[in-house]
Amino acid sequence: MQVEFLLEEESAEDALRQLLPRLLPPHYVPRFRALGGWQALLEHLPTLLRGYRKRMSQPGQQALRIVVLLDADGVAERRLAALEAAANATGLATFSQVPEGADFQVFNALAIQELEAWFLGDRDAIMVAFPRVKPHHFKGVDREPESHPKPNEVLWRILQAAGLYTTGKRKREWAETIAPHLDPARNTSASFQHFCEGLAQL
Repeated sequence: MQVEFLLEEESAEDALRQLLPRLLPPHYVPRFRALGGWQALLEHLPTLLRGYRKRMSQPGQQALRIVVLLDADGVAERRLAALEAAANATGLATFSQVPEGADFQVFNALAIQELEAWFLGDRDAIMVAFPRVKPHHFKGVDREPESHPKPNEVLWRILQAAGLYTTGKRKREWAETIAPHLDPARNTSASFQHFCEGLAQL
């Protein structure tokens, strides 16, 4: 089965390339398209979905699935409504709208509030990826990763406190380094758990 991932940014692609071998069966073939920001993704999504709808009408393409991943950035309901509306306009069924166990073509997922919340949801993964980070570096950081309006700022401060990345953020490097160690069984990010659930239903 081919799964097309439409993403906001390249760091999400970097993370998913590490994660998907553990979240999807081996015969699933992921392809990635990073659109260069949430505005570009939302702008181009209707056209892209119409193209996928046309492909699905062709022989041998019925099993194609689309996953859209977008940061919530504090406006989760508005972002999700926009994603669902784009799918509805093309007649594609979404994961959130079909009965449990029914087929769908589009899975709209949000990282709340940002992709880095998924990393903060697994502190062990951060400490394995960056051995200089110790438990005391998380002092004062809420255990609920999605309570932070800017998880990337929180992660940056933790890494800085450990003497890392003092000259600027490197979100792609964080994704490539932390994602291989994420464990869905222990991750406390609700949006990450929802993402895993949706992939399991593809």
